[in-house]
Amino acid sequence: WVELFSHGGYKLYEAFNTGLVTVLFQSGEDLTPYEKTENYTDSTANTNEAIDIIETAIDVTDGSLFGYGDVIKVDSEKMLVTNIASNTLTVKRGFLGTTTATHNTGVDIYIGIEWSEEKQWIYSGGNDSVLLYELNTTNPNDLLVESGEDFETIKSRYLANASQYLDSMLDSNLPREQFKDQDGNYDYIIIRTTSLLACSFLIRSSDPTSEVADALWDEADRNIASLNEGRTKLSWQTTKDASTGVIREGSVSGSLRIIDTRGAYSGIYDKIGVKITTAGAIGTAVYSYWVKNSDSLGSERMNNSENANFSYTVNGQYQSIGNGLEIRFAGDTGDTATLNDYWEIEVSGKNEKVDSGYPRSISMSRR
Repeated sequence: WVELFSHGGYKLYEAFNTGLVTVLFQSGEDLTPYEKTENYTDSTANTNEAIDIIETAIDVTDGSLFGYGDVIKVDSEKMLVTNIASNTLTVKRGFLGTTTATHNTGVDIYIGIEWSEEKQWIYSGGNDSVLLYELNTTNPNDLLVESGEDFETIKSRYLANASQYLDSMLDSNLPREQFKDQDGNYDYIIIRTTSLLACSFLIRSSDPTSEVADALWDEADRNIASLNEGRTKLSWQTTKDASTGVIREGSVSGSLRIIDTRGAYSGIYDKIGVKITTAGAIGTAVYSYWVKNSDSLGSERMNNSENANFSYTVNGQYQSIGNGLEIRFAGDTGDTATLNDYWEIEVSGKNEKVDSGYPRSISMSRR
C-alpha cells in the first residue's frame, strides 16, 4: 500500500497489480458496504488556464467545489486532487491508468470519486489497483487485507462443481431425474457424496497433499463405485418387498407400536397414514388409517385432519389398512397407545416390484 496523500485526519492509499477485486476484507471484516464506484458528473467548474502535460498545479474557476482525494476528469484524463489552495488544485496526473494530455482553458471538470468515511475503497480496472481511504491512525500495511469472495458464494460454487463431477462419474444407466425421493429430497448417499467431494475440493485448493482431503475423496470414490455397481439402493428403486410397506414412525409416545406388516398392496405408490384415535390398551385403543385420493397421499390427508378411510379397535392381530395390506400392533402386558400417535407406511403396488430399470440393481427382501 502506497500513501497518496494525507489531510484532515485521513489518508488515501493505493495498492498495485491486485488483479480483479470484487470483495475486500480487512482483518476479517467484509468491506463490501464501503465499496465506491466511479460516477463522473459535471462539477460546474472549468479549467481556468491551458494545461500542459507535466503541470500539477491547475487553476480552476471555483476550487470550493472540490475535496481532497477527489478523482476528477478533464477531457479523458483522470487526476487525483491532493491539495487545494483557493482556486488552484494540486493533482496527480494520468491517474487510474489514463494518459497525461494537454487541455485547453474552459474545459469542463467532472468529479467521479469522492471520499467521506474510513474504509471506503474502489478497484480500478484501468490501473489494476485498489484505492483505500483510511484514518491517519490506520495503516493497511499493518493489517491483513485480503480480496476474494464471500464464503457462502465459494461454498455454493464448490457444491455446484462437486455435483457436476458426481453426475459425470455416475453410470449413464442411472436416471438422473429420479435421484430425488417422493418428498423431493435427494437420497442421503447423493447428498453425502457431493459434500465429500466439495470438502475435498476446498481443502485441496489450499493444501493439495492433505491427508484429510484424501480420506474424504476415498469415501466419495467408494460411494460412486457402489452406486455404479448397484450395491447401493436409491429411493427410486422399487424392491421385492415394497408392496409389503416400510413402517416409519412419526410422533409416538405410547408403548404400543406397529411392529410388522404383511400382505401385498394392490394399489399404487402411497404413504398410508395410521393414527391412534382412541387411547388405551389392546382391545380398547382404536387406530384409523388414511389412503391416497386424487389430490394427496394418505399421510398428507391424515396430517390435514381429513376424514379417515376406516377405524378399527387394536386387537394385537394383523389388521387391515386397505388394498390387501395389514399391520400388527404389539407391546408388553399393560402397554398402551397414546392419542394421536401416528405412523406412515410407505408402500408400492405389488405389480411394481421389479427394480425400476437399472439392470445391475439388487433385489432386496425383508427377513
